[in-house]
Amino acid sequence: MNKRTIVIIGKPNVGKSTLFNRLIGKAKSIVSPIEGVTRDRVYGTFEWLNKEYELIDTGGYIPKDSDDINKQVKIQAEIAAYSSSLILFLIDGKNDISTNDQILADKIKKIGKPYLLVINKMDTLKDQNDSYKYYELGLGDPVCISSSSGRQVGLLLDEIDKIHKNTDCNNKSNYDLSLAIIGMPNVGKSSFVNKILDENKSIVSDLAGTTRDSIDSFINYFSKKIRIIDTAGLRKKTKVTDSIEFYSTIRTMRSIEDCDVAAILIDAQKGFHQQDKSIIKGVVDKGKGLIVVINKWDLIEKDTYTMKNFKDDMIYDFPILKHYPILFISIKNNLRVRKVLDSALEVFDLRKQKIKTSLLNDIFNQILINYPPPAVKGKEIKIKYITQIRTSPPLFGVFLNHPDLITKSYEKYLSNQIREKINLNGVPINLSFRKKNK
Repeated sequence: MNKRTIVIIGKPNVGKSTLFNRLIGKAKSIVSPIEGVTRDRVYGTFEWLNKEYELIDTGGYIPKDSDDINKQVKIQAEIAAYSSSLILFLIDGKNDISTNDQILADKIKKIGKPYLLVINKMDTLKDQNDSYKYYELGLGDPVCISSSSGRQVGLLLDEIDKIHKNTDCNNKSNYDLSLAIIGMPNVGKSSFVNKILDENKSIVSDLAGTTRDSIDSFINYFSKKIRIIDTAGLRKKTKVTDSIEFYSTIRTMRSIEDCDVAAILIDAQKGFHQQDKSIIKGVVDKGKGLIVVINKWDLIEKDTYTMKNFKDDMIYDFPILKHYPILFISIKNNLRVRKVLDSALEVFDLRKQKIKTSLLNDIFNQILINYPPPAVKGKEIKIKYITQIRTSPPLFGVFLNHPDLITKSYEKYLSNQIREKINLNGVPINLSFRKKNK
C-alpha cells in the first residue's frame, strides 16, 4: 500500500474521536463526509513534516450493549487489516487492561501491519509511572499521550513519521487520465468496468488496489492511457451492516481523492437518491471532474421525451447538475458505454485548460455592464479585473475594492455567467475575491 493511511482502533470511550479531531485540527476539516453511514466523522486528512496522511476513525462503531463487543472487535480488526498502512491501538490509561484489550492486541499482531500502542488520558508525567504494565500486551513500547490536552501528541506524530519515513506516496504513473467509477451498490459499476475491458483489448496491466476487492485497470483508448479506479467491491461479503457501510464510504472517498474525473453510476429504475447527491457533492467539493451516468436505460419504458424528462427532473431536484454531463447508457446492451470514456477525456481536457486573461476580462466586462455588483452598506463595489490562478480545477481570482462585500447570490451569478461564455461542462469552478487598491 502506497497510501499513508492510519486507522485508530480501540474499545469504546477510550478517546478515539478526540484523538481523531486533534490530529486533523478540527472537526470541520473532515474530507467529504457522505450521508447514510453510521456517523459522519470517519475519515479525514492531516499533514505532518510535509507528508499527508489519511486518518480513519472507527469510533462510530460503539456497541449498544456489552454482548456486541466481540463483533465490534472483529469489525475494527478487519478495517485495520484492509484499509491501513499503520494501526494506532488506543487504550484508556485510566483503566486496567481488560480481556477485550488483550483480544484486540492479539488480532493486531496477526494482521501484519505496522502498529503503535498509544496510551491515552496520560495527562501528567505522574500518570505514566505505571505504564510498564502495558508491555503485557506484547505490542512493544507504548506512546503515552493526552488527546484532550494535546500532551505528547507531537511525540506520537514523530513516531508516525518514523514508520512512514521511506514511504513513497507519489502515485502518479505514466497514465493520462485517472477515472473513478463510483456510485451506490448494485448500480452496475463492476459490469461497466468489465464491459470496457472486454471491448478494449489493449489492457496494459492490472494492479491490486489499496482495499480489498478493488482493482485499478489501465487501458489504451485512442492513444490515451486511462487508469480506471474500480470501486465495484463496495459491499464486503459479511452480515455486519456497519462494516459494509464503512467500507463503502472509505472506498468511495479514496476513489474520489485519487481520480481526475469521476463517473457516478445511477440505476435508472431506482432513480436519483439523496445518497447520489452526497457522493456528487463529495466529487465537486474535491474539485474533480464529474460525469453522471444513468445505467439500465434499456429497462425504462420510453417515448420521445422520456430522456429529456428524466434529465430535467434530476436538474430540478439538484440544480448543480445543469453544469455536468448526464449520459444514458445500457451496459447490458452495450448502449453508449464508450461515450463515458469520450466524455471523461473531454472533461479532463476542460479541467486543465488555461484561459487567457484578456478573454476573461472581455467576458467579465460584458457581465459587469449587464449586471454590476450591487452596493452593500452604502459602499460601491468596483471589480478591477479577473485572472485564472490555477487549473485542475480552475480557480479564478477576482480583484476588487471590497472583496468581503460580495454576496453569495452575486458570486453564483458570476460563476454561471462564466460558464455561459466558456465551456466548463463537467468541471467545478471556484472564484477567489481578492483586495485590489486603486
